[in-house]
Amino acid sequence: MLQILTILFSVFLLSACSTMPSGPSVLVLPGTGKNFDQFHNDDLMCRQLSHTHISTLQKQTDSTEESQHNYDIIYIQCMYGKGHRVPVPRELSSDTLSIPNMPVPPQMTTPGSVVNPLQ
Repeated sequence: MLQILTILFSVFLLSACSTMPSGPSVLVLPGTGKNFDQFHNDDLMCRQLSHTHISTLQKQTDSTEESQHNYDIIYIQCMYGKGHRVPVPRELSSDTLSIPNMPVPPQMTTPGSVVNPLQ
């Protein structure tokens, strides 16, 4: 019984450790005027950059999801910076964002334009 508990505890501890992402979980498309070779080279370079950054942050992350999220952010920034396209979900596009109604600020007067109400 003790041996089974030891094995289960070991499996639990190993599954709780965060793992290194194997690659991006986001879609990136070749930029306008970019051929497949340019895209492929940029993809490899951005994957390497993401992997390097995540391996330095690996001690600070708490979960696999957090590691993957950080990897994806670095990868997207790198690929976008190289001129490639990153599709944005429809709910995040600018034409569907709703801007809350902000109250109109009161009229502000400059120090030289104060009007004397008694005149």
